[in-house]
Amino acid sequence: MERLGDITFITTEYVRDAIGQEREVEVGKGPFCVAVNSISRQEWTAAGQQGLKPACMLRLPDSDDYSGETTIKVENCPGVKPGRYSVYRTYLTDDGGIELYIREDAGS
Repeated sequence: MERLGDITFITTEYVRDAIGQEREVEVGKGPFCVAVNSISRQEWTAAGQQGLKPACMLRLPDSDDYSGETTIKVENCPGVKPGRYSVYRTYLTDDGGIELYIREDAGS
């Protein structure tokens, strides 16, 4: 049985305020429905060798929805606690989707 969840991609933009100073503003793109999968033993080992602690793999059905964002917000993904995560690896699938391998963001 496939587990489905919702994510939002987070990007940072710079805007000028009323007195002309630039400041960072976070912008969300989404939500997107993803399939939630656990990490394989091979992926867990490879990530661990790089000092990473993977959380899970999210499969987005359409790779065109992903524009290289490195931060996502997980909202309703079974088995994954809500919060911010970093995308540390991606793989395109043969059917036009993309697999996003995520780890817990250090800032969360």
